[in-house]
Amino acid sequence: MSLGEALNLASPKFAVPSEPPAWCDLIYKGKRHALSGPPEAAKTLLALGIALEAIRAGSIVAFIDFESGPAETRRLLEDLGATTDELETILYFEADGPPEGDDLLEKIVKPGAELAIIDAAAGAYDASGLNEMDRGDIEKFAKAWVRPLHRHGVATILIDHVVKNRNNRGAFAIGGERKLGGVDIHLGLSAVTQMSRGTSGLIKVTTHKDRPAWLPRPRTGDLELRSDPTTHAISWSLRPPSDETGGGWMAPDRAHGTRLQVPRTAGRRSHRERHLPRRQGQARLPRRSGCLPRRGRLRNRAIRSPLRSPTPLREAVPRAHIRTRPVPVCVPAGLQPRRSLRL
Repeated sequence: MSLGEALNLASPKFAVPSEPPAWCDLIYKGKRHALSGPPEAAKTLLALGIALEAIRAGSIVAFIDFESGPAETRRLLEDLGATTDELETILYFEADGPPEGDDLLEKIVKPGAELAIIDAAAGAYDASGLNEMDRGDIEKFAKAWVRPLHRHGVATILIDHVVKNRNNRGAFAIGGERKLGGVDIHLGLSAVTQMSRGTSGLIKVTTHKDRPAWLPRPRTGDLELRSDPTTHAISWSLRPPSDETGGGWMAPDRAHGTRLQVPRTAGRRSHRERHLPRRQGQARLPRRSGCLPRRGRLRNRAIRSPLRSPTPLREAVPRAHIRTRPVPVCVPAGLQPRRSLRL
């Protein structure tokens, strides 16, 4: 391996300005994207919707499928409103192994594709014989699948999954952390309301990473889906989060000839947000201000600290600090007590 010659960054060929997203206010030209989320989060549906809008804008799209199959992919595209002419322009591949030689160059770059979608990362890693938990294998995957397209200016969308435990997801997809470092834009999807035939659904889109920095943070927007009860045609729109106002990208509702409108409601803080400051350090005070026992009583009983860890009272109140005093005893007249009783 050699470093090669030093490059002159002052050269005009490197003076490339940053451009906003080209498709649906989400996807940049020539950048590496990742869409991650749990099952039933409309990841493939959103990717196909973006592909269809890119085709209608005059671009050629390649779709590398490891999950759905050609029949399911065509059905989803037709539900989204794709025509036969639009379906013919898609470069569809049902891969069963890693690219060999100049496969990506000959079959995707030379035909003029501007966008390539890989659905999904788990199948691509398995077909390549790689482990998505290993940093070295993640680099090999990027070298085989993503970087050849990126060098030739083809934008890529890698569909990925997340871990089961929602508390451990954060901004990462399932697997090694190097997955996040190898992309330019990472969008996370989570279903608020799942869609079925004849109903509507709502998907929350979050910006986990955005190097060009054109996308809003932390929430990209709300993806609204609607399925026609009769024709099952799917229309979708991407709007700002429900607690915000303003513009946003909206796909035409071709089935009804109208544009979808997402109802807006005043944002309310969740239960977690209302109690987050207390959970991060502002511990709840005890109900009683005086925790010390009276006259040695309750000396062996445990009390709870603000952090809810039981603390024995022997440690909180030393025995020497518990004072005693003589207690007079009432006796009949004429009799004298031999001694004073002590508690």
